[in-house]
Amino acid sequence: MSERYEHILYEVENQVAHIILNRPEKLNALGMGPGSSRDEIARALTIASEDEAIGCVLIRAAGSAFCAGGDLSRIGGKSMPDTARDNQIFNENVVRFNEVVRRVRKPVIAAVHGLCLGTAMGFVAQCDFVIAADTARFGLIEGRIGHPGASDLVPVIGAAWTKYLIFTGEMIDAWRAERIGLVLAVETEALLLARTVDLAERLARMPREALHLNKACIEAVLESSGRAAGRVAGRAQDAITKTMSSVAKAPDGRYFEDILRAEGVAGLKAARAGQYSTPWLPASDA
Repeated sequence: MSERYEHILYEVENQVAHIILNRPEKLNALGMGPGSSRDEIARALTIASEDEAIGCVLIRAAGSAFCAGGDLSRIGGKSMPDTARDNQIFNENVVRFNEVVRRVRKPVIAAVHGLCLGTAMGFVAQCDFVIAADTARFGLIEGRIGHPGASDLVPVIGAAWTKYLIFTGEMIDAWRAERIGLVLAVETEALLLARTVDLAERLARMPREALHLNKACIEAVLESSGRAAGRVAGRAQDAITKTMSSVAKAPDGRYFEDILRAEGVAGLKAARAGQYSTPWLPASDA
């Protein structure tokens, strides 16, 4: 019996598994828990990893954005802040999801267009390659409302850029993301799909055993070089930061989570705009 999905599409063509985020009305925000988009992505990745007919996995998205981050309805729908235990469990679930992405035996490519924010940054950091449209924008905007989310980026882009992104919550364009090592290549939005499919199908024609073993070798080097220990330490701190996010204040003195519960995302954005409305970084040259 084939898998049934509500939040994603799963297609196989020319030995490439296409996993398509398919919540365009939510800007493909990632949910958590059984039956959520994260759950479905993990199930699809596991199937692709075990299927010997598949040589590469391509993750892309329907609609105007790759992923605008986590689904904030999880917070806005609660009358009380999460407890420390709630946040620890949430972090453990994120760790398990990211591990599924990393452990896929085939190369995993993320084709990113539009927004790639917050938890989506941690998601693509687990992929082997990120190819971005020239219109893509990346950021850890959750830092502006007192939330964590930086730990998975440190091994990819280094401490300084990770600090800048989480401290300021500022977004960067695809060209800057390429220069700091998050993105492998930038393509025009019109050519993004064709170019990433071309790469995925090339990799799918390579010797499967060699791809699997070479990927396992490189991942082992990264883990033994400190990524594994950093992940454990970072996630412990993330749980503390997430617990303290309930007392993060907007410039007008109100708590961000109270604003979200009372006024929704529109109110949250309006309050956040009091911090800054123009980027500090100048536009990067293509």
